[in-house]
Amino acid sequence: MVVPVSDAAAVRTAGREHADRGLAPCRPLLKWPGGKRSELPLIAPRIPEHSRYFEPFFGGGSVYFDAIDSESYANDLHPDLMEFYRCVKHGDERFFQHLYSIVDDWERASLVGRDAIYYDCRDRYNASPPTTAQRAADFFLLRELAYGGMFRVNANGHFNVPFGQAYAKNKNLREKVDLLRSDAVVAKMERLNLSALDFADFLDGFEFRPEDFMFVDPPYDSSFSKYDTLDFSEQDQRRLAKALMQFTGRFMLVCKATPLIEDLYHGAEHLRVHHYEHQYKFNIKGRFSRSSTHAMITNYEAAIVAGEAS
Repeated sequence: MVVPVSDAAAVRTAGREHADRGLAPCRPLLKWPGGKRSELPLIAPRIPEHSRYFEPFFGGGSVYFDAIDSESYANDLHPDLMEFYRCVKHGDERFFQHLYSIVDDWERASLVGRDAIYYDCRDRYNASPPTTAQRAADFFLLRELAYGGMFRVNANGHFNVPFGQAYAKNKNLREKVDLLRSDAVVAKMERLNLSALDFADFLDGFEFRPEDFMFVDPPYDSSFSKYDTLDFSEQDQRRLAKALMQFTGRFMLVCKATPLIEDLYHGAEHLRVHHYEHQYKFNIKGRFSRSSTHAMITNYEAAIVAGEAS
């Protein structure tokens, strides 16, 4: 069944209902491509009651940090991202010492001199070994300060995005770093179990139960589904669809509604497919359309918010 959910009043109503549930303890900890924070008013009201929460493509974790209070398992194949979360979860002193050292330099520098701090951070990141606390700290800063919030590497695997001069030079980095040690974040991270695996290996590690819930936010099926040095190909989309068809808990998949996605999931009688229009916040040099149709696919009867047609 296809349910359009593009009505603006429906989005506002869903947001009010979500706020009433009191499930908004903290924001995502860092920027990540394809983040779902702006779509939470539609996603959160459709999350069913569950005993355990799973997310195989965790990214920025918007849904978890906003709406989940249960025992949770977060996975992402990106090693720097998951090392960042590990450092935050365990309060890694080397990680925080490095961050606050850069924050001190940032606050002492003039506005026109802050680009040098960024490029020093970029050079250090590109030269550092993987999965270290210092690299994780530099990774976080690059995510905050890069132009357009982009994360792009060259043929040598080196991060090469320039400084986001227009908006980053005035950023309050101390506030951003302090957030990582806030009570709300500490409480969230205590309940979060971390892994950095291919999604299939992650799923194979559990015996799923009907009362489990999984939120699935894979890289988009598009020519830009490669970010950093990681690919997510058509074959990966097909592997994911096969795994979801066999999933014994409840799941919600949110992704761009491309012909491949429509082909993979339409026609399955146990699935419900919703569509809604999404406005992208960034549109760098015309690379992305400012709006696109997203698909929300569930294997359970999702709540329909006021104003939607069925």
